[in-house]
Amino acid sequence: MRNFGTPPKNRLYTNLNSYLLFLSYVLLGRLKQDKKEIELFEKALCERFATQHAICVYQCRVGIYLAVKALIKPGQEVILSPYTIADVVNMVIFAGGRPVFADVDRQTCNISPTEVERLINRNTGAVLITHLHGLAAEAHRIKEICDRFHVPMIEDCAQSFGVYEQEKAVGAIGDVGVFSFEMHKNLTTWLGGAVITNRTDVVEKIRADLESFTYPPLPGIQGKVKTGLIQDIASSPIIFQLFTYPILRLSYLKNLEVVNEKVRRKPQESQPAEHLPEIYKSWYTPFQARLGLLRLKHIDRDIKTRVDNALLYYEGLKDIDELILPPLRTDGSHTYLWFPVQYSRRDDLLRFMYNHYRDIAAGHFTSTADSPRFQEFYRDCPNAKKVEQELFYLPTYPSYSQKQIEKNIQVIRQYFRQISSVNQAKNTPIYTHS
Repeated sequence: MRNFGTPPKNRLYTNLNSYLLFLSYVLLGRLKQDKKEIELFEKALCERFATQHAICVYQCRVGIYLAVKALIKPGQEVILSPYTIADVVNMVIFAGGRPVFADVDRQTCNISPTEVERLINRNTGAVLITHLHGLAAEAHRIKEICDRFHVPMIEDCAQSFGVYEQEKAVGAIGDVGVFSFEMHKNLTTWLGGAVITNRTDVVEKIRADLESFTYPPLPGIQGKVKTGLIQDIASSPIIFQLFTYPILRLSYLKNLEVVNEKVRRKPQESQPAEHLPEIYKSWYTPFQARLGLLRLKHIDRDIKTRVDNALLYYEGLKDIDELILPPLRTDGSHTYLWFPVQYSRRDDLLRFMYNHYRDIAAGHFTSTADSPRFQEFYRDCPNAKKVEQELFYLPTYPSYSQKQIEKNIQVIRQYFRQISSVNQAKNTPIYTHS
């Protein structure tokens, strides 16, 4: 029987005020050059992370570029996870570094400390770790390795605002932390990010680079707002049930790639180049800072809800041996931006879930270590490749109800019962009368 209560797999952390602040910026804000609100937001970030410096930037990836550029010498190696977006790798290259891919831990999907220790050497300029899916990436352990070799550590916290490891906020464990405020993040200012650090020398270099940035920020922000408005409308309850989900479900089950390709989430990626593209050389704006300050008030409440949602998934799925679940953590080191699960026959399971009117997403990151685009830096990273092929997301966002989580669990368990029944039938001997 058709389920008319299927909610979307993802909803933005936006509201009416997000659009009104953008509209006021378009109409009036560009005429003002006052950076006071940006300074207030940066001060709030410093207080939250107990760091001396915070710098708002146009995008998280730009922050990564600026951090790498400030910390390494041209031609030095930068160790990083291959399971990331291509533009993170691009930023390392644009900053003068040579990417060295360290495979991930299978369960956490985060960079392996053992691999970091194996690959670090005299030509290593920095180690870039990513706290993926809201899960801390053994930052203290990797920092200890970096300190032994006198190598700085950069933390990519794009998906992990509000995560703590050993009671210290991620981003403040290494030399530099970089955050994303893009529209899909739990602290969204439509676009943008921030760099935090206690190193004054790094701040001076970053601010000097930012002085040369002149590209207007409006086109990029406007594009995000337009996309966000479409997604907010399409995922609103009535529209989603009557129009959006029937189209998504049909296109997935019938392999209508003309539709699937348009709705499949693909991270923005710069074109092949030798230097940072001009579009990234933009400033953060005051209206974004206002949004950030407002969102800060709700971050911890939303994190608690997501952790509670993740606990439901974990308890409901932990006895299914075929699944690889994320580690269960309630100490603040995992905020479960989603509940990422791995399964060797992912596409079969997703098809089964769509057949049973559930809206679920496959992972959208790739293993960049064997990408043709980065052939020069190829490294065999089998775990990252497996994660790319097997990972899917279960929704945890705050308005996703416990009832819907239980339905997802029910359908997944139904799938495995069906698989078990088929396997038992195949193994049952057939007796005949002689």
